[in-house]
Amino acid sequence: MVDVEQMTLTEFHYKRYAQEYKEIDEEYRLHKLAFLIRNAKAKVNKGTDKKPKEEYAFKEFDDFFDYESVLRSVDNEFEIKRSVEKPTKKLSPAQIALLRNSRKG
Repeated sequence: MVDVEQMTLTEFHYKRYAQEYKEIDEEYRLHKLAFLIRNAKAKVNKGTDKKPKEEYAFKEFDDFFDYESVLRSVDNEFEIKRSVEKPTKKLSPAQIALLRNSRKG
């Protein structure tokens, strides 16, 4: 309560605004989870009209979410960024700071 009593009205409004965004993000995450649960339970018809047979669309977890390929894509993206960051010529510390602090760097 001490923090709330000491903050300005503007700070309070920013905190409320940030809290609303946090709640929207949590709601998004929950809806995405519900959608993924629905997809994980998906079944496909493998039988005929006379002998219907349903099987799960995803037999294994890797069919649903390929964890290793996602990790590889993140690693590849990181490696590309690292190779772009390496300058080809020797830069002064001021030039390095300018590159890092600019919007392009």
